[in-house]
Amino acid sequence: MRYILGILLFSIFLCADVNTQALKRADKSSNSSQKSEIIRAYNDYRNIYIRALMKDDDILCKTCLRGLIKTGKKLHIDVINYENKLKKLSHKKSKKLIEKKKRPDSVKHSISGKNRLRSIRWKDSQRLVLRFSRDIKKSEVNRFSLNYSKQKKFKTIYDIYAVLTEKTMSLQHTSVKKIRLAQFDQKTLRIVFESDTKIIQQYKISGHELTIKMSSENKELRYIPLHANTSNKIIVIDPGHGGKDAGAVGYKKYREKIVVLQTAKKLRDILLKRGYTVYMTRNSDDFVKLRKRTKFANKKKADLFLSIHANSVPKRNRKKAKGIETYFLSTKRSKRAESSLKAENSDISKLEKSAMNTTLHLMSREKIFASNKLAIDLQQNMLATLKTHYKVKDGGVRSGPFWVLVGAEMPAVLIELGFISHPDEAKLMVNHRYQKKQAIGIANGVDRYFAKNL
Repeated sequence: MRYILGILLFSIFLCADVNTQALKRADKSSNSSQKSEIIRAYNDYRNIYIRALMKDDDILCKTCLRGLIKTGKKLHIDVINYENKLKKLSHKKSKKLIEKKKRPDSVKHSISGKNRLRSIRWKDSQRLVLRFSRDIKKSEVNRFSLNYSKQKKFKTIYDIYAVLTEKTMSLQHTSVKKIRLAQFDQKTLRIVFESDTKIIQQYKISGHELTIKMSSENKELRYIPLHANTSNKIIVIDPGHGGKDAGAVGYKKYREKIVVLQTAKKLRDILLKRGYTVYMTRNSDDFVKLRKRTKFANKKKADLFLSIHANSVPKRNRKKAKGIETYFLSTKRSKRAESSLKAENSDISKLEKSAMNTTLHLMSREKIFASNKLAIDLQQNMLATLKTHYKVKDGGVRSGPFWVLVGAEMPAVLIELGFISHPDEAKLMVNHRYQKKQAIGIANGVDRYFAKNL
């Protein structure tokens, strides 16, 4: 009996000591200027408050409530409930009121609150829209960040004074690693965005809707300096067409062979500065046969093969077709790829086409998969870099049997810089500033590919 009593006394003493230490930590953090510390203090006060309620410890309850009100106001959290509890506790005269008071255990699983999440959807590639049952007030939304640079763990958290009618939800977006939506407590809906780079977002409240805009500065969509050694990586850049083959002739007689060579040279210079070894299949207005281009890349033992081109459509459709596209080699072809295929494969014979089909069927899945990943990185980074200054359309990542890519022993892609036939897009494509931005975007995509696949 004495032994059991001793254990109980020790447990009570240990619990009291834990509460004291937690309170000291919370008091210290609550006076910090850093938001993450204030959040930590708020959570500590709440945990101690629950334990104090279970023990009917009025003094500790009051201390925690004051802490919750102080930190809650700093974090723009609705603390009216805590203020009312503190007021009631201060005027309490007998233990009968304590016994009548609802314990947290009795309401632990009941969700209260008038505002409910009705729907959640992606409005476009950048905007996540949450619609609620009533108007949202600015004071009911609290956003904060938890950044751990050494662990490469970055979180942006939204606490909303509302309730979720369903269970925990998971969403996806290319610019962040994870998005989770869950009921944090009885009256708080929490959305957590997690990534391995700093998250940049904006949010807007409009009536029943909360819109969270994903910035193009996020993760996959921006250049992140690499720590890896890139000096041993060899890139072959292939400016399409050349010499007697002008390629597409578009708006105001702009010629594909000139535009792609100008952009390719800018790309070469950027990659060289970043430590890559770079070769060009042509450095001037020369004609190079398609089959010799990948042979050149194989001879140089290249790690990547980038073929640069410009798209085009007949004059009657010139104002309709626009956008940046990136293709990787595959036996499959999309409808959108058909016009590009006709233009880029126009100078090969029936015999060569037969040989190409045989080669395609012998291709390894690993090479197709690697080329697909490279195409995605290039497309995303080109768009992200250009969108900071220009309005550009995402034509997507597509597959097709392009002869210029056949025979490459390394990941190989064909980049369509845009439609030289489109009046507005053609003007941009011949602009040297635009060309440099596009070249930077391609170089960023190369960096990201090696960062993820070294």
